[in-house]
Amino acid sequence: MGNCKNLGMIRFGDVEVDVPRRELSCGGQAVHLEPQAFDLLVALLEHRDRVLSKIELFDDVWGHRFVSEANLTTRIKEIRRAVGDDGVRQHTIKNVRGRGYRFVAAVEVEVELEVDVEVEDLPARIRDSFGQIGLIGRERETAALIEMLADSPVVTLTGPGGVGKSSLARAVAERVATAYADGAYVVELDALDGGEHVLPAVARALDIVLDSDRPERAVRSIAELDVLLVLDNCEHVIDHVASLLEHVLGVTGARVGVLATSQVRLGLSREQVVAVDPLGADASLELFTVRAGAIHPAMDLGEVGLDRVASLLAGLDNLPLMIEMAAARLGSMTFEELERAMGEGMPMPVTHRSPVRRHRSLDSLVTWSAELLDSSLRRTFTEFAVFAGSVIAIDVDAMTGNKRSTVIFDLAALAERSLLVADVGGSETRYRMLATIRAVAGRWLEESGTADEVSRRHAEYFTEAMKTIDRQIRTPHEAEGRRRLDAITAEVRTAHRWARRHQPELASEMSGALHLAAYSTFWNEPVEWSRSLLAQYPHAAVDTLMGARIVIAGADANRGDLPNARVAATALTKTADVRVRAAAWEILADVALYDGHPHEVAGIADELHRLGEELDDQHAVAIAAVDAALALAFENDPRGALAQLDRLELERLSPSDRAWVMYTRGEALSAAGDAGAAAAYAAAVDLATTIGNPFVRSVARVSLATEHARVGEFEEALNAYAVCLYDYARHGNFVHAVTTLRSLVEVLVAVGDDHGAAMLAAATSGAKLRPSYGAEMVRLSTVVAGLEQRAGAGRFAEWCAQGRQLDLPQAVQLAVELVERYNA
Repeated sequence: MGNCKNLGMIRFGDVEVDVPRRELSCGGQAVHLEPQAFDLLVALLEHRDRVLSKIELFDDVWGHRFVSEANLTTRIKEIRRAVGDDGVRQHTIKNVRGRGYRFVAAVEVEVELEVDVEVEDLPARIRDSFGQIGLIGRERETAALIEMLADSPVVTLTGPGGVGKSSLARAVAERVATAYADGAYVVELDALDGGEHVLPAVARALDIVLDSDRPERAVRSIAELDVLLVLDNCEHVIDHVASLLEHVLGVTGARVGVLATSQVRLGLSREQVVAVDPLGADASLELFTVRAGAIHPAMDLGEVGLDRVASLLAGLDNLPLMIEMAAARLGSMTFEELERAMGEGMPMPVTHRSPVRRHRSLDSLVTWSAELLDSSLRRTFTEFAVFAGSVIAIDVDAMTGNKRSTVIFDLAALAERSLLVADVGGSETRYRMLATIRAVAGRWLEESGTADEVSRRHAEYFTEAMKTIDRQIRTPHEAEGRRRLDAITAEVRTAHRWARRHQPELASEMSGALHLAAYSTFWNEPVEWSRSLLAQYPHAAVDTLMGARIVIAGADANRGDLPNARVAATALTKTADVRVRAAAWEILADVALYDGHPHEVAGIADELHRLGEELDDQHAVAIAAVDAALALAFENDPRGALAQLDRLELERLSPSDRAWVMYTRGEALSAAGDAGAAAAYAAAVDLATTIGNPFVRSVARVSLATEHARVGEFEEALNAYAVCLYDYARHGNFVHAVTTLRSLVEVLVAVGDDHGAAMLAAATSGAKLRPSYGAEMVRLSTVVAGLEQRAGAGRFAEWCAQGRQLDLPQAVQLAVELVERYNA
């Protein structure tokens, strides 16, 4: 036995670090840290008695994987920002030049956990994360899978339905998640109705920006993550899954690991396939004993006779799901009655069955078990088939029309019978249905003749849920709304798909409710759903399907297609839907600022403010002030800009909108030459990071870097650019990387790297890229002209030719290398 001493809870100042839960809070507020940054903080805490060299930190956090020094610098900065430290004060993490880093804050509380685990035989990369897994009879498979994941990029679990592939995959992922710098993510594929949705679903789960015109960028971003991707239930979209993984693994230096579950192998050359067999006789008996004991504690299986129990379990093919469902019946019948029912109602001779025969047996058991339900439970069971993922009781209540108290008992009863899975880890129990069981429930739903009615209620309910979320994310309760959206994304995807086919206006309503959530997080799926909706109804009147049109207009503005965005948004300002009009005016303000026409913004902002007051929408009110202030700052009226912002009631704003206010304050202070600009930008970054808004975070980070460069702090500027570039590469946000790369050109010239500056300027000047506007265009043109004059026409042309050969991800990688050179 190996003894691993693990940190528990640590407190220093107003910061608490809960190591087992991997949670960080500052002043009582949860603060997000990327997995690598959290591991780095833990390493520094564990060895706070001394300086840790960079080599030691690389080994502790990244193991034997090659990473650049910029990754370490970026993570140190992320930790400092999270705990209120910085590179000047260094009151928490000190940089000891030439040696490394040391944690120097005074620790007030420390609780240590002693955990004994078997570690000797596990790969070094995941030894510290291995522990007891709550699966019966799967110890050998678990250890083997952990070994395989250390050696192979793709491991596929195959086997019949009910054998426990999904449970095994989830348990393994939970155990090894901390061994991957970017964590582990489960993507449930069984609810997808077509293979074309596989990449969007994976991108959404990994928080990767998906540009439908350039999907290869998302593929590259996925490949470069140090992440374990669990793809559950691949069989019905297997060709698309295999194609995606071939492209992902074909990326040079791909680091992603994949654990897939499917009834058949994926067919990849680098795939290891593990056939998950039914449980052995002893494990089957143990599982049945545990489950039966939970249902009927007084039952003594010894008195029943272990041979009889073993015979029953063999008749169930020792499939875990079948065993659990059979054991669940002991709450309402004796063992003898169960035994008789198995023999009479479900003839299952004890033989070695083929996968097809096993599937039929499982289907029969699910059907038999469900047929024993009373009418209320049968209705809940049948209609639950409409849900694509996990839901809470209030969601089911809206579908059945029963009182919530009744639904809770129905759901608990179904979970006790293993017809639902109950996940009780959060504040509310979440329920989900396994694909094998959904097949029966879905068939019953179709046979009942109510499938369309239930799907309609599902779509209407989640459209209203999205409207509620849309209202929440415009208020101080934004975090609650975003968590709710994350939880119901699978339902929104399913509901929108049904509505597109059957009720286009309902689909458009949902699109409209998704606009702000998608616009602020670069989530591309709602944009593609909206494009699909309009493509299905090409002759729809221009004053219809407004929600879909506003989503597309916002996406066009975000990716720099300003002419189309302007035309579409202008048309939408005339619609009768006040909320769509407000969103259209917001887009027009963005277009005017992007286009270098700040003089147009004042009138737009006035109309947006008026509509915000009419709707009692503090987001619209705040953005109207932000846009007006930005226009004034860009026109060299910083006092007027600050006056606009000072009228806002910050306590009424969402965290994202407060971040926009702080960013805009930074722009005004920078225009005034005020040294407080950098602090305002940093505050915007912190707010945006905490709430998970990549849009304002990326904008504020670029401005922070530019501000450092403006005042001659080129080292700090390059460090800030390093963080920006890592963030773009991590999330695949290459559209917004263009502005950062162009801003970096000026800094590279300032530090004497004309060659690198010329290459980046050329790489970001293509006709397909977002164009430069306004002050950015003037400044960049001036810098490039001076650069050409210094280098000479011939050399400058040679450098530019090199830059034009780079695509955008390659340009980002070049920028990373250039920044690292100066940060070294």
